[in-house]
Amino acid sequence: MATPTLTTPFSTTHFSNIPHAPCVSLFHRNGRVGCGAYDRSVMVGRILHWSSVVENANNDDDAAENNGNRRLANPELAPYVTILNESEYTSDTIAQLVLYSSSYVASDAYGSVEVGGPLRGILVLADGDGSSSSDGNANNGNNNLNGYTSPESPTPQGDNTPMSSLSIGSSYEWNVNGNGLTMTDMYGIPTVYVYDAATAEYLREVGTEQSASLQSSSNSNNEDDITNAVYPSILSEFNYYMGPQVTESGETVTSKECLEWKNVDGTWSPKCLPLGGNSVWSVAGSPVSLDYSGGEGNNNSKNKPVVMLSTNIDTTSAFHDISPGANTAASNILTLLLSAQLVGSITDEVLDQLPGKIAFGFFQGESYGYLGSRRFLEDVVQGFNCQNGNEGVASVYKRKDEKGIARACLHPLRADLTFQNINNLRGMIAVDQVGNLGGGKTLYVHGGEKSATNAQDGFAGFLAEVMVELSTDDYSVQASSVGEQDGVNPLPPTPLTSLVQVSEGALGGIVLTGYDNAFVDNSLYHSHLDSVSKLQMIDSDAIASAATVLARSAVAAAYQNENEEVDAATAAAYALELLPNAASSSSDTFQSLYNCLFQDGNCETLLTYGNVERNNDAKRTGIDLGLGQPLKTPPNYYVSIYDGDNGQAFVRASEVIYGSLVAE
Repeated sequence: MATPTLTTPFSTTHFSNIPHAPCVSLFHRNGRVGCGAYDRSVMVGRILHWSSVVENANNDDDAAENNGNRRLANPELAPYVTILNESEYTSDTIAQLVLYSSSYVASDAYGSVEVGGPLRGILVLADGDGSSSSDGNANNGNNNLNGYTSPESPTPQGDNTPMSSLSIGSSYEWNVNGNGLTMTDMYGIPTVYVYDAATAEYLREVGTEQSASLQSSSNSNNEDDITNAVYPSILSEFNYYMGPQVTESGETVTSKECLEWKNVDGTWSPKCLPLGGNSVWSVAGSPVSLDYSGGEGNNNSKNKPVVMLSTNIDTTSAFHDISPGANTAASNILTLLLSAQLVGSITDEVLDQLPGKIAFGFFQGESYGYLGSRRFLEDVVQGFNCQNGNEGVASVYKRKDEKGIARACLHPLRADLTFQNINNLRGMIAVDQVGNLGGGKTLYVHGGEKSATNAQDGFAGFLAEVMVELSTDDYSVQASSVGEQDGVNPLPPTPLTSLVQVSEGALGGIVLTGYDNAFVDNSLYHSHLDSVSKLQMIDSDAIASAATVLARSAVAAAYQNENEEVDAATAAAYALELLPNAASSSSDTFQSLYNCLFQDGNCETLLTYGNVERNNDAKRTGIDLGLGQPLKTPPNYYVSIYDGDNGQAFVRASEVIYGSLVAE
């Protein structure tokens, strides 16, 4: 911000940095989405309230004048930066701002403007009265949410997104309150979120006062009045260049061009980095052998059919540095962790005697085309072929209980090839948004239906029946009311989508959710407000119940024999016998994990386990990899870029280190 004088209208020395989180650009196969400046030049403008620089829908001059946004006779406007409240930050508002700015030419009041109109940026201000809190035991729906929408598309990862070809039922509107902002290309409109309440309130007052001055000057023919509206002004400056819109040859810059970028001397110099990170998988019971089975199974798996419990471990928002994901990530992670704890309470001997095996998958990058689950399931379901031979090369990665050395592949690089022994995946149970049931006490199961294109088999139908059978005393489980559309049974955006797509419909499963035919009202899906310290109210008892249902359903699934001769009621009864005790939201484990996942990502629990893993990795690799990127306080679940600090894989074989991505 700057406060220039009449004699010194602009100087960078007058600016001070304000606490903020930026809206950045993401490149995809067809172009880009997100925000950014036109070029490396700073973009500067006086701070105005957004309502003073949009067209009034009513053409009546008096009405327009009263709202301070009457069209000005002068086609030239001094550059401006608009402020708006976070509840007003929607695709509709942005469209209005762009339309108004396109009608004018930017003056040189604060320096030369080479490209673009007078709109030079947007400051999104934290609402002063829009916060609430949760102690982790609330059983209510969202409160104080009037006017708030989700920035995600109404069809998440479906129509009107770059990922539409990956979804099952891409036209189905799960996110009915979505406005599509995160999928909007705002090249030339640098935007930041001002989260500090005091700073936001100050900027709100500045914008309102300077807009009033603009309105007064627009009603006057006196040139001095117009000058006084421009000088002195409090300004905002942006320096957020996120790459060009087109190449030198005039072609649209896509993720492919961005990653393949070469300097004039021909050296590879990517102008962006791919999204990515680490996904995690494991099995219950005796571990899968490290040795290559050649597709014949091994002494631990015996080629048993596997049911995988899965979820995403990431989320996103319009401001990636603030992606708390209380309901869209943290509740899913906590549910799956608790279910794993319940299944783990059964002895390995009992689990190994079941006809099937239970696996767990925590997948990264699911918000952007199901990155983690697609990669894992393509390798597992379609088969992975290593150019070094499927037995791979010796790797220093190994488990403490194994005398042998793990296997790795150098091309395509995989740090551990143990997944090759998960060679009989039977189906999947995914979990999504079970922390907010909209104030109710009903969980829903999606999938299990048969259709011409979904290919949900009898096993998926069996899973759905089992889950309904396993309703708890406090929370019931019902079949979703979503019906077939155009020959397709739409699936919520979860890792199950990847399984159905990758297997070309040969494999299916179900999804346990906290919503029926659409996300709960004001779900704050992919919003920076999906936080227990902001507007999201989390039902801890619902998470505990979902974890209990999930664990028991997994046991029932593993109890089903190869010929599918066990009915749902019998399998459910067996699961209840093995797991009579339910997860509790008042347990020490629940409370500790809740604190880590919803409130303090730098909690003692995560630091302790992180250091154990750090020391183990150092012993295995001879390299201290550190703790990696912290989850932060409050937690941030954005997938981030794929580099050495964020999950980039490497293999150390024959004292040589091989990496999967080389970039400065």
